[in-house]
Order: sequence, then C-alpha cells, then structure tokens
Amino acid sequence: MDELVGQPGSRGSQIEAAHREQTRVEAVHALGLLEAPVSDGIGKVVSLAAELCDSPNATINIVDEEWLHSIASVGEPMGRFPREDIPCDLVVRSGEELVVEDASQVPDLARSPMVDGTLGRIGFYASVPLRTVTGHVVGTLCAWDEQPHPVGDGQVKMLRILADHAIGIVQMGDALDRARHATERLAQQSMHANEILETTPDPFYSCDEQGRITYWNSAAEQTFGWPRDEAVGADLVELLVPPPDRAMITSRLSQGPADDAAGLAKVERGSLVCKDGTQKLVDYQIWASRHVPGRHVFARDVTRHETAEKARRSAEELFAAAFHHASDGIAVLAVSGPEAGRIVRVNPAAKTLTGRPELVGLTLADVLGGPGATPQSTPNRRQLTDAPAHPGDPAQQARHQSLIQDIALLVSEPAGTFANDTLEHTTRMPVGTGHIFIHLVVTLTRDDQDRPEHILVQMRDVTARQAHEQWRVRQTQTDSLTGLGNRLAMKEQLTEEIGALRAPGSGLGVLMIDLDNFRAVNERLGRPAGDDLLCRMATALVGAVPLDAYAARVGGDEFVVLAPSPSLEAVQELAGQVSGALTETASYFGDRLQVEVGASIGLAFTQSPDSDPEDLLMRADQAMYENKRMRRFAGPRDKGEPAPLYAVPAPRDTEPIVYPPPTPAPRHIP
Repeated sequence: MDELVGQPGSRGSQIEAAHREQTRVEAVHALGLLEAPVSDGIGKVVSLAAELCDSPNATINIVDEEWLHSIASVGEPMGRFPREDIPCDLVVRSGEELVVEDASQVPDLARSPMVDGTLGRIGFYASVPLRTVTGHVVGTLCAWDEQPHPVGDGQVKMLRILADHAIGIVQMGDALDRARHATERLAQQSMHANEILETTPDPFYSCDEQGRITYWNSAAEQTFGWPRDEAVGADLVELLVPPPDRAMITSRLSQGPADDAAGLAKVERGSLVCKDGTQKLVDYQIWASRHVPGRHVFARDVTRHETAEKARRSAEELFAAAFHHASDGIAVLAVSGPEAGRIVRVNPAAKTLTGRPELVGLTLADVLGGPGATPQSTPNRRQLTDAPAHPGDPAQQARHQSLIQDIALLVSEPAGTFANDTLEHTTRMPVGTGHIFIHLVVTLTRDDQDRPEHILVQMRDVTARQAHEQWRVRQTQTDSLTGLGNRLAMKEQLTEEIGALRAPGSGLGVLMIDLDNFRAVNERLGRPAGDDLLCRMATALVGAVPLDAYAARVGGDEFVVLAPSPSLEAVQELAGQVSGALTETASYFGDRLQVEVGASIGLAFTQSPDSDPEDLLMRADQAMYENKRMRRFAGPRDKGEPAPLYAVPAPRDTEPIVYPPPTPAPRHIP
C-alpha cells in the first residue's frame, strides 16, 4: 500500500487540499457541467479513454473526503460510491497513476470489493489522476475490463493527455460560468446606476461635445418644467441659461476634465431658466468625463435647500425644548475636533439615569462601563452570548466594544448605510452598587453637505421590561421541574454547537441519557419521589459535566448533554464520569427499592459542521437503547465494583411493601 499511496503522513494533507478544490469543482458541476458543451466534451473524453485502452468501461470521477462521484461514464451507470470501495482512491491519495494488467494480482487492489467479486471483478485497470492547475488531485480518469490484458506505454501517455484535457474542460466550464456572472453583474450595476439617476431628488443632465442635451432625469423635469422629449436634443445653453450668463457657461462647457480624480468641478451658484420663464437659483457642478465625450451637470435647487434650512432651525428649537424636559436621558457626542467621541452636552434626565452628576467630557464607553471596571479573563463562546454579565466582566465589555465599533461604522459610512442613520442597542450599565438595563438609540446628525455632525444618544431604563422578557424566555425554554433546558432550547443549542464546528480541531459529543427503573420509583414511592429523583439527577448531571457543556431534560426521564470536545475519547471519558455520578445519586433510591436504579447512556460524536441535528440525536438514542439492551443481560457485579448502569426489570411482589419517602433534593437552578 505504501508504494502506491506514498508517505502515510501526507495522506491527510492531500485529502484536505483535494476537498478544498472539490468545493469549487462541485459548484462547476452544478452550473457548468449541465450545459451541453461541457457535458458533451467530458463524454467524448470518456469514450476516447475506453477506445484507447480497448476496454468496455471508462469513467471520469470527482472525489470528496468520503465519496467518489462519477460524472461521465461508458459501460457503467454514473452515481456516487464510497471511496474506500473503489481502487481510484489509491490514485487520488498518492497522486500517481496506476496501471495493472490484472488487478487481482496486486495485493492492495485484490482486497477491493470491486476486484474480489463482491461488487465487481476488475481484471485490467488503468487510472490517471485529474490534477488542476494548482496541483490538487480532484479525481481520476480510469478504464477497466473484467478480463486482464496488457497496455502499452503509448496508451498510458495518451490516457494522461486525455486526463489533462478533461480537467481543462471542467475548468473551462468554471471560467465560462464566472464570465457569465461578471457580465450579469455589469448589467445589474448599469441598471442600478440608471435607477439612482432617475430616483435622485436633484436634477441631473448631460450634453454632447456640441452642447446638445443627451440625458435629462426626472428631477430635472420636475425642477425646470421641460419634459424629457422636449429637453433631449435641445441646446443646453439656449434652453436653460439666461442671456447674460451664456458666454460664461459656454466657456465652462468647453473646458476639459477637472484636475481632481473624480473629474468634478467645484460647486458654483447661478440662475437657470424654467419653461414658464421664471428663474431658479441653483448650485451646480459641471462634470467633464474622461471616458465619455460630453459634459454632465449636477444641480440643486437652492430654494428647496433654504426651505430645508428653515425646517432644520425650527427642529433645533423644538429639540432644545424637548432636550431639557425629556424623561429619557439624552447625551450629545462630538464627531470631530478635539472633543471627538466625547460627550459635549447632556440633559438632566441622563445624569439622573446614570447616577453621575457630571458626564461632559466622558466617552460612551466610560459611561457604560461604570467606574472601576477592570478586564478579566477571556470569556468563552457561551459566556459572550448567554451568561449573565457583571460590571467590568469581559462579556459585558465585549458587548460594549461591539456597540462602539457599530457607532464608528455609522460615522464613517455614507449616509443611508444605516436606516435613518440610527442604530439601537440594549445593555447593562452599572449604577451605584447595582446595575440597570438601558436601551440606547444612537442617531447620527449631518450638516447640509451630509457630513457627520453629532451623535445623539437617547437612554431609556428598560430594567423592568428586560426582567419580564428574561422571565418569558425562561418559561419557554426551561424545564419547570429541574431547571435544565427543555427540548426546544436543546435543539436550538444543538444547531449553534454544530455551526461552531467550523473552527479547526473542534468536535461535539451528544449524550442521550435514559433513567433505568424510573417507573419503579414512581409506582412504589409515588410521583413526588420520582420528581425528587429527576431533580437529584439533574443536579448530579450539572455537576459532572464541564462548564461549556449544555444539559437539558427532553422527556419524562430522558436527558441530553451537548459537550464540545476535540475527540471521541474525551466524550467517552465524560460519559463515564456522568454514569458514575448518576449511579451514585440513584443509589439513594435503589437501596430502598432493592432494585438497580441508574441510567443508560448512548453517545454520538461529530466534527462536521454539516451534521444533521436530528440524525445526531437519533444516533445517540439508538446507542442508548443498545447500551440498555446489552447491560440488561450482563452478569452481577461485585460489592466493591463501581456501579454499572443496569436496566433490571422491576420485581412484581404479591404483597404491597411500604417504602419510606426519600428526602427531597433541592432543584437545580441554572
């Protein structure tokens, strides 16, 4: 095997590289190979390979980590096959061609089910790797026959050429597909640019080198009154410019592009004539394109601007009154200058809300972090999202840092990037010796040129609302008896844990736990005793699993543990610890009932972010029932032996026995 595959230590890196390339190739299959030119091309390659090797069977295969996908075939149906069953796996792993007259005489091939008669009986076999331009082996071109026969060096050389031709066809399909998408994107961008010009509120119009209008947008129609069909083709100067200014505008239109990179001249103010003979004062820019002959003009009606300015001044007066008397806290932060990022103005409600008599000069991070907040250890993933945060802890600091980064984006990005230039955030804030929950509404104000001016932060105390929301979520996602997560919360958490498997070296174990002889406890000691057993088991379970594991009660006496772990061995060790803890806890009831009370545990382990949650749960459930069945028939254990988890049938006595009630255990509160 080593002679065929190469160094054993290189196998993992080869498969990993092939898998990365396969991701792109499979996209080509889905989009490009279904098109006639590509599929016909690789079909002809397969036919030539079969004819070249004088074999009835030939195929082109693409592989991933587990499967071999036949995308073109002669003599055999196309499909998907396990890699370990196909001799082509040796070629992919080694990256070398493999040609034998009789596969049954080669030990590494003779064991294959495609050779020994289990799935087929291959005699002659010739396979060459499909290697991309980056050097990754993504599949094979192979030909075979049930009958052994020789093949010449010239035939093998031609088979290599056909393999290079096949991978070229596949990558050509990929290139054609990308070119098609690039063309579509260019068309979409052109349509988008036209939509912008048609929907902008400012007039925009263009003229050719002779000064005739070539483009006239809807805003120009509304502003100047000239319909598009009348404006297009007319002389720009004669149509819009008053006689005293025509010489100057004609000279301006004859100038070349501006010196700046955008080709935009500075904004100037002048009068333009409307269709009804009136004149409007506008700010305009004449743009001389470097790529398209002619001139383009951006114009803005100053009358509308003055109206907006009056409205702004009125709004400022209203804001000043509302600012001082508002019940919500309001803080104004500077965007530029020496005070950039610091509070320059606050209302009385903000001082009352934060418990600080002086806020001017502080940053928003200073206010939210509270006095004396110091960084602690780095939080894990679940603490950043679910764990209660305390003043100064890393999880809360991470949330505050995220808010500060969002505000930086709000300031740096163009107007309209955020809806209404506003973002919202709810967080904890230290106040005195305690804390409150506050809801922040952060709004960026801009000047007349759409440049950031100030940041307005509105703060509202939502502590009562947040407490009610947490209570509501707890009611819907928590088991009311044990305090563990319920089935709904477990499935949501399982989906998150599977998504986290994209991190290198990560893994996830799923433990399915079912209590043994739980019915005996309910029947003989009563349901309160059964509830007590469940609570004790929940407490023991939480104590036995690591902090980053998640425990849930998903049924009457069924529990599930989701344990992030890098290896199956670590999960198996955890299962043993859980088994021991639950057996020790359950012995309190078993001693009174004279039966073995414990738990059966089944586990499933995965490292794939594409794992199906329901499939993982089903595998763990099946393993649990298999574990229960096997231990049910196991022999007796010694007195000093650690308690295994047997599922012993509950005895049926003819005379009722009075059992003492167990002492209730405290319920687990996560």
